[in-house]
Amino acid sequence: MNNLTKTTLAMVTAFAMAFSANVAAEHKRKSHHDNSDIHYAKVVQVEPIYRTVHVNYPEQVCWHEEISKPIKRRVNNVSPEAMIVGGIIGGVIGHELGRKHNQEFNTVAGALIGTAIASQANAQYYQTGEYRIQHRQHCRVENRVRTEQQLKGYRVTYRYKGDLYTTRMKRHPGKRIPVNVEVSPVRKRH
Repeated sequence: MNNLTKTTLAMVTAFAMAFSANVAAEHKRKSHHDNSDIHYAKVVQVEPIYRTVHVNYPEQVCWHEEISKPIKRRVNNVSPEAMIVGGIIGGVIGHELGRKHNQEFNTVAGALIGTAIASQANAQYYQTGEYRIQHRQHCRVENRVRTEQQLKGYRVTYRYKGDLYTTRMKRHPGKRIPVNVEVSPVRKRH
């Protein structure tokens, strides 16, 4: 025999041994450890099973509110003396700040600003008895709870060889379901 024939014969022998070992293991598994076979049963009724759950969610709640504010009027109770003093003080400050450039302009501007400050300092407000209505929107986030029905599974009634059985399944089974049928020897009593 040449080397090619010996190699081919060795490969065929190894394949045959591996194949027969697999067949023997499968036969042993079916005959000794698993006495079941898969059959199909007809589904006769499917009932969904629901559970009630509470779901929290935030919701923005807004409302409008009317606010009445009193109307105030301004009255100047400024004496001429206060305005003159304010103008003089402002003019002196402006004159001193603008010593080198635009001295006349800064003096006049300071006098005007001093007069305005004196006028504002002595201004008074009084209420007229009238009111202005304002609308304001207020919002806040509130936690709400809603009740939902969530699908938990199915109660399945099926018929196998004339008998009815019931089981629970997570998914809808369709028209038929696979069932395991076990075969075991009957032991006789003496």
